[in-house]
Amino acid sequence: MMITGKELGLHMKDHSAPLVELLQKHISLNLSRAKCLGLFIISMLNSMTVNMSLLCNRMPSGIKAASWYRRMQRFISEISISWRVLPVMLVMMTGFEQEQKWVLCLDRTNWKFAYYMTIFHFIIFGYWNIKDNSCIQRTN
Repeated sequence: MMITGKELGLHMKDHSAPLVELLQKHISLNLSRAKCLGLFIISMLNSMTVNMSLLCNRMPSGIKAASWYRRMQRFISEISISWRVLPVMLVMMTGFEQEQKWVLCLDRTNWKFAYYMTIFHFIIFGYWNIKDNSCIQRTN
């Protein structure tokens, strides 16, 4: 049984309008889909999780969590966003394209799928910004 956010006392307001407008500029989505994605992003940021049940309980609207869950399942199964376009869009949305403080991040992780061990290598561009770099010990 799913519990609604209202039953948990989570009365969040819907502040998704600016995000929805920004998403529609960069992704060709109708208003309903853009709002769904915007609320999903806001819910992830507020709850600090990617667990669908928890996210749907924290959606800032009066809709039941079970309805949000089905809506998000349909959204994820039907939407296709280019993984090549997504990083560029995120950089453009944040305004970081003018910055010079980019770093290359490397990561390796092992995941076990059934009987198979899979090794993933990630190469990611990151943005470096620590206020005046005072927490970094400099060595010569």
